[in-house]
Amino acid sequence: MNKIAQKITWQEPDDDTITKVYIYKSTTIYGTYNELTNIDATDDGQPKSSSNSWVTTYTDTSGTRTDWYKIRFYDGTNDLFSEYSDPVTSEELLRLCTVDDVKSVINTVGRWTDDEIFDMITKTDDLIYIEAGTPLQGSWSLVEEIDEEVQDTYYVGEENIYRVDRVFYGTATKVELFLDDEYKANNRYGMIRVLPYASSGIELSADDNQDIEIQFVPRIYNSLSMYRTAKALLEQIDTTSGGNSSKELEVIQNHLDIVEMVLKQRIGLQASNSKGNYDYIYGVNTYKIVQDFSRNKYVGKYGW
Repeated sequence: MNKIAQKITWQEPDDDTITKVYIYKSTTIYGTYNELTNIDATDDGQPKSSSNSWVTTYTDTSGTRTDWYKIRFYDGTNDLFSEYSDPVTSEELLRLCTVDDVKSVINTVGRWTDDEIFDMITKTDDLIYIEAGTPLQGSWSLVEEIDEEVQDTYYVGEENIYRVDRVFYGTATKVELFLDDEYKANNRYGMIRVLPYASSGIELSADDNQDIEIQFVPRIYNSLSMYRTAKALLEQIDTTSGGNSSKELEVIQNHLDIVEMVLKQRIGLQASNSKGNYDYIYGVNTYKIVQDFSRNKYVGKYGW
């Protein structure tokens, strides 16, 4: 059976005047969200004070792993609601592009619902991962120190990336670090920064060949997913309307051809330049990066 309890969490409110948390549920990410319940914002149901604690979790005992949830806070003092949170689910559903990305390159109004676009993105991304491997790109670097100071900022290998997916620290035994809790990501400059020990609980060490491994998505794969998804949707319409190629489809195909040409050239150049540093222990698409920590400190001052 697919029905199991689903636990969702949220951050503590910034305002002490929050008195309720309203929780909404949908079977799909872009579907209709209906109120599931509302609960007290504190453990004793009283306004926030030094003698009580915020409630930051809720368990849906009838939830499934594919259900989606949103929350919003209610300010009982001023009779105001916050904005809705972004939708969350226990299912891992990171995609290489968003529904809004696809909407930016083709007209979707009256043609596809957001759920239909999301489903097509999912199918497209599955093929990209089969074709390119997992992770799409990764790098690893030894943890080093300068003047007995362990360095906390690491370059992933390229700038202007789409996102950082996973970060690991250690040697043979790896500890996974989590975004915002244990590291920050700077996608613009392609860097991650491990948070200080006091906040992250991770104490970096340059002893015993400890290293940082970073799995990330280069920006080019965002464009690839976006244009391939748009093409698949337009082909779907062409098939049902008689199989004639539309002008819109031709334009998308031209953009896709450019992206795929750039990607092909990128992979060829990367393989020829990086093969000497390729480490088969770390698997496909993962390369060793020798860090320039002085440059990391300079560039890392921006874009966080």
